[in-house]
Amino acid sequence: MTQSNLLENLNYLVRHLKSIKSPILEHPNFAQYISDITEYYKDAHAESRLTFWPCLDDRTHETFFDKYYFYQDTWAARKIFEIHPKQVTDLGSTALLVGIISQFVPTVSIDIRPLPVSLPGFTCKRASITDLPFEAGTIEFLGSMSVMEHVGLGRYGDKLDAQGSINAFMEVSRVIKPGGHFLFSVPLSHTPGLVFNAHRIFSKQQFTSFLPNFRLLEELFLFPEPGSEKDVTKLKDFQFCVWCAHMVKMDT
Repeated sequence: MTQSNLLENLNYLVRHLKSIKSPILEHPNFAQYISDITEYYKDAHAESRLTFWPCLDDRTHETFFDKYYFYQDTWAARKIFEIHPKQVTDLGSTALLVGIISQFVPTVSIDIRPLPVSLPGFTCKRASITDLPFEAGTIEFLGSMSVMEHVGLGRYGDKLDAQGSINAFMEVSRVIKPGGHFLFSVPLSHTPGLVFNAHRIFSKQQFTSFLPNFRLLEELFLFPEPGSEKDVTKLKDFQFCVWCAHMVKMDT
């Protein structure tokens, strides 16, 4: 592509963006985009076939990512590899986590919005977390990272239910066999609360009633950097940490 053809195409692009009153024209990095592509096409090796897709927000000093999910999912992956279950049953955790885990351990993903994918070792089923398609005491390992706090708030198309999280924990307790593992994470503070319709916030004391037959083996407090339980007392208003917990169901 010649410089004259490039300038003609760029002029057309700008005229089109103006005609639709695109906010991209006001973006602080748009002028740099025009400058970069003009400079790029001074190189004789530049591609002859071209279209435009301005990516204007990626020129940062650090890579942006959600630290809560980064730390909780890497923690969960480590725990799964340590426990080495024959199968992972997961309730609504992130697609990337369950997809990667399924390539090492056969994984069944349960969700009211099942993933539309086909992958060896990975099975998706549509079901509610409050009505799981399993017999009592049959699950060896169950994971649910950043899910339980949403149940019953309607955010994901589920039925409104003020007891949603409690009912979900009861169902988890029903299907896990004695000696079975439960890995989960939830928003945690010193005082319970509701941030409708985003999530509930729990206190650690609530879990003695939610999961009376379970014993805590390991925990992680994320603020979003890993911290300690004493840091929970410093949280204000509706601030929360993400509490990651590994529990085992005791024999009854």
